Amino acid sequence: YDTNGQMLTTAYGAAAIALGAAAAVLLFSSRSFTLTIFAMITIVYVLTSVTATLVAFGWTLGFLESICFAILIGISVDFVIHFCHSYAHQPGEVSRSDRTKFALIRMGPSILATTLTTTLSAVIMLFCVITFFVMFALFLFFTFLQASPSSFFFFLPFFFYTSLIPFFSC
Repeated sequence: YDTNGQMLTTAYGAAAIALGAAAAVLLFSSRSFTLTIFAMITIVYVLTSVTATLVAFGWTLGFLESICFAILIGISVDFVIHFCHSYAHQPGEVSRSDRTKFALIRMGPSILATTLTTTLSAVIMLFCVITFFVMFALFLFFTFLQASPSSFFFFLPFFFYTSLIPFFSC
């Protein structure tokens, strides 16, 4: 019985379940297929880029890494879902650019504060003696390094610029 192979299979299964659940919640709450598709693209980007970065640093999938990977799935969904909620639930009939500005103004400061405080706590944990805390600190640092810019510089501009393409309806 291969423990590492089983952990890898479980990690893939957990990612698929979490992505499916996030897509269902986004589609149900926003009622926008386009919004859901681009949210999923952003979330998958964060998952793959952080995983690739950690592999480049020499991480292999062990017990501690699988715990970190399970947490990565939840963290990568967080910012995108907050922006989606704020964008989709602005009251009244308003343009996409106004919805994007509303989402940025309403959720942007909270997301930036979360990024700053979590990154600073990760920097402090880098000096721990316990291996798990150091690994978790690196993991948090790389996750927020990818999740925050991708939500601000890919996900939000998508809504602003899709108003130029008549096919998309967000």
